[in-house]
Amino acid sequence: MSEVITVGDKPILLKAIELVLAEPAAIRKEALQLKDKYVTRYGSDRSEDEINAYAADKIISNYSYYTAFVGGTTALTGVIPGLGTVLAAFGGATANTALSMKYQIEMTMAIATIYGRDITIEEEKRLCLMIAGLGAISEMTRVGGKEPGKKASVKMMQQYLQDASLQTLRELFKKVGITFTKKAAEKAIPFGVGVIIGFSANKGLTWYVGTKARDFFSVTDSIV
Repeated sequence: MSEVITVGDKPILLKAIELVLAEPAAIRKEALQLKDKYVTRYGSDRSEDEINAYAADKIISNYSYYTAFVGGTTALTGVIPGLGTVLAAFGGATANTALSMKYQIEMTMAIATIYGRDITIEEEKRLCLMIAGLGAISEMTRVGGKEPGKKASVKMMQQYLQDASLQTLRELFKKVGITFTKKAAEKAIPFGVGVIIGFSANKGLTWYVGTKARDFFSVTDSIV
């Protein structure tokens, strides 16, 4: 279970994610450009909440389809900065998991930007990592399709994130690593050469994380 080994006091998975994650400023710029397009198109006859929802849904759709078609780590080592280092240092399973989480976290950061958050602030960036991590764990540990409603789901996230500390982030990503490793061992997530977590599984997981992030940021005004 290489994902749960730590580097110092930091889980290897979290360290690997940090190496491949895009710069928050770049994510913020792209998200604001998308929002500006929607404001220009719908600003005269749609509310701000509606425009934000349109933009957030577009981000979720884009990332869900993109992650469904993205190749394995070997094919992307020359495209994504830091991925080759992660692959060499931590191995293929950790690199695959980190790559999957990279897109879900970047999507969460883009959605946060749509709803007025400044993800270049460290606390806001950390919040996005935690929301993506919570969403991934929630989706992969669901039993029998049971799913709490939007209000209940947001309330649970708000309660958990009352302590959005660095230590809480580290503990959360230990759990994320364990969950991915367990699912891979159960063949629920088909890791392998040229595969991140499988076409439909990756698309579905990304969509789920995105909807949870949208629900959270649409009703939560500040860092909890």
